[in-house]
Formats: sequence, structure tokens, C-alpha cells
Amino acid sequence: MGYREMNIKKYSDPHKNSGFRDAITHGVTKFLSTATYSPENLIIATEEKLKVMRGIIDRDRTFWGRLKNKFNGEKPDRILVDGGMLIQLFEVSKQTCPYTLTPNHQYTIPYSDFFELYRKLSLVLAPEKTVRLDDLG
Repeated sequence: MGYREMNIKKYSDPHKNSGFRDAITHGVTKFLSTATYSPENLIIATEEKLKVMRGIIDRDRTFWGRLKNKFNGEKPDRILVDGGMLIQLFEVSKQTCPYTLTPNHQYTIPYSDFFELYRKLSLVLAPEKTVRLDDLG
């Protein structure tokens, strides 16, 4: 498979500046986005994001599921990821990021690109897990 540049976009919250709730959410998000994962926890966190995304994709197959996804602001083709986590994914999997990422920003990335980062991370950290990668994809 040839090299294809990832399509990472900075996330802009459509509900920003909604008062007290936004201030709390921004503070928590900023704190969590600067957290550093151990390699083992990075794999676990990535797998959890993929499981959540798989549920969003599965829900999108029905009218009511699409409605629920829309209501929750979830898109079946892109996953929301903290900049800090993305930076770690690139570094630990020994990949070069095609963008300049900021740890305390959030980004959206296509599910397929995020899965590819997970696959490369697993090859570096847990080669024994690569056998079951097809189960997640």
C-alpha cells in the first residue's frame, strides 16, 4: 500500500461559549489533552476509541441510529482525538505526522487513518496483537 497523507482537521466545537458548562468542559479537556499515556495505556485508550467509533458506525446503518448520531454530534467517518494522544500515537508508532499538532487542541481524523495508526502502534508495542486486528477493522 502506498503512502497516503492523513486528513487530520482541528476540531471547532459548535457549542463553544455557552457559559459555565463550556468553561468546565474546556478546563477538563485541556487537562486531559496534556495527559501522557504509558505505552500500554495508549494501546488501551486507542482500542476504546475504536470500539466507540465502531458503535457509531453500526448505529449509522439505521434511520434512528443516524438520528441519534446527529443528536449527539457523532459522525461515522471521523473520530475526535486529543492532540496529545495523536502526538503520542505518531511518536510511539515511529511515524512522522504530516501536520503540526498542538497537545491541548482536539482534532478529527478519519476512522481508517486512526485505525492505521493503531495498527502501526500495535506492530511496535504488541506484535502478538496484530493477529486480531481484523476483528476491530
